[in-house]
Amino acid sequence: MQNRLKELRKSRRLTQEELGEKISVTQQNISKYENDVYEMPVDVLVKVSRCFNVTIEYLLGLTEIKRDIAGQVVVNEAVDEYYDFIEAFKSLSDEDKELIWSIIEKMKQIRRRKVCTNDDESCNL
Repeated sequence: MQNRLKELRKSRRLTQEELGEKISVTQQNISKYENDVYEMPVDVLVKVSRCFNVTIEYLLGLTEIKRDIAGQVVVNEAVDEYYDFIEAFKSLSDEDKELIWSIIEKMKQIRRRKVCTNDDESCNL
């Protein structure tokens, strides 16, 4: 399971701290789950499953199928909404894709700082 958690986190370009904030778990616990030091409690499994839109069975390594039908519907809706962007992104060079990702990451950092200065309780973006 540790490989699946780490793989999913990295595919979303999240740090352990960012994932921890999203699911209300410390960065240290994320590290321990990824390195198989701690077993993930059921409530955390549910949060991770929802965060990454994958089944608990996938997280546990019981299946290679990431999503049930409801999860796939969510993906399909997102693809439909952003289809033109996805197609444009796919046509970019690897270097340009990395540039776009770095711009997105910078925008997220700026947004996080703005929200944190306006409302300290909202710093968990």
